Amino acid sequence: KFYVSNSLALDLKHEYVADVGRVTIMFINNSQAPIGNIRVTMPEAPQLRLQGFNEPPPQLAPGQRAPHYVQVQCVQPFLQPVRYLVEYSEGRPGPPTQLPLMLPAVLTKYVSPAEIEIQQFRQYFEGLAGAPRENIVVGQAKVPPNQWPNYLTKGFNLHMLRESNPTQAFAAGTLHTATPDPSQPGKNMTVPVMLRLEYDNGRNMVRLTVRSPHGDVTGPFSKIVETYLVVPAQPNGVS
Repeated sequence: KFYVSNSLALDLKHEYVADVGRVTIMFINNSQAPIGNIRVTMPEAPQLRLQGFNEPPPQLAPGQRAPHYVQVQCVQPFLQPVRYLVEYSEGRPGPPTQLPLMLPAVLTKYVSPAEIEIQQFRQYFEGLAGAPRENIVVGQAKVPPNQWPNYLTKGFNLHMLRESNPTQAFAAGTLHTATPDPSQPGKNMTVPVMLRLEYDNGRNMVRLTVRSPHGDVTGPFSKIVETYLVVPAQPNGVS
């Protein structure tokens, strides 16, 4: 459930293919009274291209359901999700109800797994060392290493290399954008993203290293991973 009240409920479905995210927000009136004056605002974000394929329902009769179809394309790396602002009235006196919601189209949704071998990973990873292409965070582990595979593959859509183990993990992916690639006419830009996790069991410390060819990809991607896996002690520090 995206949102639930005694009257209005919002269900949400979303799927992603390369740089395109398709989101369906189902508006549902669970009450015995009509809901009116429904308005949706999606403030423009320069890193994203937003397109509504239909209008959200202006009102809902009791028990009525109506979908709002939205497409969200990733143009550039971003950290803040799309704001989805809903306003509606339930028929009683007073100001309308306002919902400051956010769509779940986060940066990692536009990543696909990159299945590479460990030798290729190491060679490319070492070639991207140093800021701004590299970001390192050291801190307490938020989750034990046996949960890393679930986060890396299902949460961040990366390929986790089979050489990964409870003391270190390697993962790689490709970020897809809707920005035309000047070096390849007719194609959009893609950016490789690589990640290494190192775990110190004795201190329950983890060192996260994220590298990509572009610092504006490294930064936001590292921040998202850190949010789930690391309690940062000293950003960009050393253990």
